[in-house]
Amino acid sequence: MSSTQTLVAPTAGEAVPLASVPDPVFSTGALGEGFGVRPGSGDVVAPVGGAVTMVAGTGHAVGITTDDGLEVLLHLGVDTVELKGAPFRLVVAKGDTVQAGDSIGTMDLAAVEAAGKSTVALTVITNSKKRVESLDVRTGRAQAGDPVADALLKAAAPAAPAQAEAAPASSGPS
Repeated sequence: MSSTQTLVAPTAGEAVPLASVPDPVFSTGALGEGFGVRPGSGDVVAPVGGAVTMVAGTGHAVGITTDDGLEVLLHLGVDTVELKGAPFRLVVAKGDTVQAGDSIGTMDLAAVEAAGKSTVALTVITNSKKRVESLDVRTGRAQAGDPVADALLKAAAPAAPAQAEAAPASSGPS
């Protein structure tokens, strides 16, 4: 039986298809299925609930693994690793548990734009080839924490059949 995982907008702004973001690594789906949000606010929330598995030292990216096993990358801006963390303030650490919509930090949009970088916030399911049947993204205006995508998860692989136990050894001569 398949289940669905909802992803929320990590910032207030305009949700857009991943294919429209200005970075071919993301727009081609090379890192997985997802969506972008062109932010109107620098407040950043968790796009899914789960365990924080990675926080980039530069503060531009966070990895979260959901209870369903989805590995979700939130990447703030395009080529923003070059900004060495200056516009980002994250308040989560590896090992923390978050709920979808929890505040996890801020991005200084003006500083990112002044550096000539795109501010689009990218949410990508990095293991989507293994775990996601389809991703339905709702584009348009959204507030931070609003549901903007539903991932239909692939059915879990059936458990291997139990091996038949060998016939019990005889307990000696009859």
